[in-house]
Amino acid sequence: MLDGAITPVTVFNRGFAGGSDGHRTGRGAADTEQTGYKRLINCELSRQVIPVAHMADRLGVLRTKLHKVLRQGAHLDERLRLQLFEQLQIDHTRATIAISLLRSHLAYYEQAVFLAAEGLKGLYCEARSAKQGAIQIDLQPAIIHTAAERTYAMLMVHQTRVLEANQTLFC
Repeated sequence: MLDGAITPVTVFNRGFAGGSDGHRTGRGAADTEQTGYKRLINCELSRQVIPVAHMADRLGVLRTKLHKVLRQGAHLDERLRLQLFEQLQIDHTRATIAISLLRSHLAYYEQAVFLAAEGLKGLYCEARSAKQGAIQIDLQPAIIHTAAERTYAMLMVHQTRVLEANQTLFC
């Protein structure tokens, strides 16, 4: 759960999400984004009780290949990662925030990350399509600031409601 009030610093600060101990975040010192995505995928496979072999069959890939990718350190290419996300219904924006910004696959399950992903989803999709060469609009700084302000406002409203609910329960 979240400790203290939510601010942009606490939501998007690697130290907040990562903490100082690897146990809390479920990560070691030398993790890469690819390792984080693999951990998230393995966590979802376990949560949904889907064996790796069954997922390989669904995707039409060799069982040994998927096992090597997810459990033995072979390279996880973007195409396979996106297929796994689709099959496991992993939200790409939320996963990117958790893994790339917060450096923790466990952050994917935090309410604050869910709210941030929902607030930034439109902007993220535009930036992602720009990376692929199909940008629809110009990303002006005003759009970025508006999206960030709305996301921050959503997080603050949520935090206020949580604090009020906690006070009501304890009174």
